[in-house]
Amino acid sequence: MAKKNYYGDPRIMDTDFFATELVVDEKYMSQEDLLKLYDESDIQVPVEGKVVTLTYVGISGVDFAFDGSFKDYVRMENKPSESKYLVNTNIGDKVDILITKVNNTSYEINGSLSELYESKARKSLTNLKGGVSVMAYIKELTPAGYTVDISYESVTLPGFMPNTLAGINKLSSPNAIVGQTFNVMIESFSQEEGTYIVSRRKYLQTLIPLAIKELKNNVVYTGIVTGTTQFGVFVEFKECLTGMIHKTNLNPELVDRIDEILPGYEIDFFIKEIIKDKIILTQVLRESLWDSIKIGQTIKGIVKDTKSFGVLIGLDGETNGLIHISELEKSSKKLEQGSEIKVKVIAVDRMNRKIFLTVAN
Repeated sequence: MAKKNYYGDPRIMDTDFFATELVVDEKYMSQEDLLKLYDESDIQVPVEGKVVTLTYVGISGVDFAFDGSFKDYVRMENKPSESKYLVNTNIGDKVDILITKVNNTSYEINGSLSELYESKARKSLTNLKGGVSVMAYIKELTPAGYTVDISYESVTLPGFMPNTLAGINKLSSPNAIVGQTFNVMIESFSQEEGTYIVSRRKYLQTLIPLAIKELKNNVVYTGIVTGTTQFGVFVEFKECLTGMIHKTNLNPELVDRIDEILPGYEIDFFIKEIIKDKIILTQVLRESLWDSIKIGQTIKGIVKDTKSFGVLIGLDGETNGLIHISELEKSSKKLEQGSEIKVKVIAVDRMNRKIFLTVAN
C-alpha cells in the first residue's frame, strides 16, 4: 500500500503519474528530467492547517491512510479519538481531513479528523446565540466547581462549571450531580485553560416561566429544602423553581422544630399564591387574610416596628401592613411596639404583596 520512493528522492513517489510502471533508471532518464516530469505533474504541495478532501484507503502500517494529489498518503494515528470519526466510512469514500504536520525531510504528511471536527465545533459553540443550550457530562467535583465534558456536534470538548452556577440555589449535596448529564449554557471561554465556562443555572432560569404557568392549586408537590430562617423554609422544586413556606403554613408538628429542617430535607406542600416571580407555598390548606382582605376593611393588628417612612403592623402570623408616615400625621394616637391597634385597609398591592393602612377611628 505504501507509495514507493525512487532514487532516494523523497519528492519522487509512486503516484498515479507512474501508473504505467515506467522503468525508471538513470541510463534512460536523468534525475533532472525526472524532476521536470514531477514538476509538470498534478502533484500538490500539502499545507499545514489546510482542510483537504482525500480518499480513504484503509490502514497503512499502523496508521489510517488517505490518498490524494500529494506525493505520499496523508496518515492519521490509529487511536479511538480519531477512529470514532471513521465509523460508517468505507474504503474509497471521500473524507475531509485537516493537515496537521508536513515533514519535508522524511516527507511524512500527518492529518487529523478530531482536530478538524473539534475546531469546527469550537467555532460554532463560540457563535451560539443566547438561549441555546448544550449537553454536559459532570465529571468531577473540585474545590471551585466541576470539570465537565461538553457534547456538541458529535464532538466532546472540555468545560468547567463554577459551584455558583451548578443550580438555581446552592446545592445541598454538591457530589450528587457528579456522573450526571445536564443541559447547560455557555458563559464564556477561558483562553488560558482552553475550556468553556458553562452554567446550569442559566439554563434552568429559562425554564421558570413555563414551570410557573403549569403550577396548579390543590396539587401536592414535593421539593428539597435549600435553607431556613426564623420566619420560614425555602424549597426548591420542579428542578428550576424556588418557593417559601411561611412558618405559620408549616404542618403543626414542624412549627416548633423549624431549626431541625436542614438543607436537603424532602418536604411536601401545596401552591398557596404566586405574586410576580415569588411563589408562596403552604403545607396547610386554609384561607388566610390575603385570600379575603378588601379595601375599607377594619382589622385589629399589633405594632411590630417603627421606620422612618411609617409603622409596620402585624395583621396575622404571615401578613404585615404599613401605616405610612403621612397617615400617621392624620392621627394623634401614639403607637408603641407590641401594642394592639385597630386599622383600616386603604390600598392592597397584590403584585408586590403590600397592604397600606390608616389608623381606624
